[in-house]
Amino acid sequence: MSSLQTLITSVPSLSARPDSVISLLEIIEDPVVDVEKLLPIVDHDPGLTAGLLKLCNSPLYNFKRRIGSSRDALVLVGNLTFARLCFTLSLEPVLHSDLPGYELDLDKLWKHSLATAYGAAFLVKSIGLGDLRDRAFTAGLLHDIGKLVLDHDLAKYKPESCPKITREIERQCSGFDHAEAGAALLESWNVPMQVVSAVRWHHSPLQASENKRLAMAVSVANEVGNFATRLGPCSAIVDKWVERTFESSAFPLEIISNLAATLAAKNKNIMALALGPEL
Repeated sequence: MSSLQTLITSVPSLSARPDSVISLLEIIEDPVVDVEKLLPIVDHDPGLTAGLLKLCNSPLYNFKRRIGSSRDALVLVGNLTFARLCFTLSLEPVLHSDLPGYELDLDKLWKHSLATAYGAAFLVKSIGLGDLRDRAFTAGLLHDIGKLVLDHDLAKYKPESCPKITREIERQCSGFDHAEAGAALLESWNVPMQVVSAVRWHHSPLQASENKRLAMAVSVANEVGNFATRLGPCSAIVDKWVERTFESSAFPLEIISNLAATLAAKNKNIMALALGPEL
């Protein structure tokens, strides 16, 4: 079996720390977003700038005039939304990937990651932990990044008749599951330990000790995100599913139902989740 570090370094897109991602993460975690630090990061990343301008000139915003620079975009959407949006866009090239080992096409990991990010932030805010909102968003966005580390081994070693990739199958093929692999990758990038812990324990959040509320938010949002992608916006089964799935939860069932309905309604306009008014 390979070590986790060997697995990480074997994936070229992951082995180097993405400096734009880390710099933007440090900024959105600052209560006072510093514009003079923010704009140079964006302006020195042509791919990020192009993605930002494309999005800001899309029907999602419907601004009356065309946005021609990152500064124009910042003025119109506000500092914090701009920082969160740029952070999300900076991760799109990483998370917008085909995963043949998991039999996931180009969009599925990206869409699910965005839904989980939105959901985790929504949940912590709903119980009065607004100070954890951006950290929850980050942990949700990154919670399945370990799948990128394990995908090659899964494609190579998984059983021929394997209807579903479980964490047990991941361990059989690579020695690790995606939560362990993701936490190791993020730790190598020097991501804050609260986020690392939430990613590591998002399938067993009670083991996250002092970070269990953050891990629980990611865990619940992950399940709701998986469910909501299969729904229409007015599905009558949401409340029943929530009641059956989350009999006891750190979050009120009504809030979880609201989240599921929101994610189902926004499923076709997934980037709206990066900047929704609820956040």
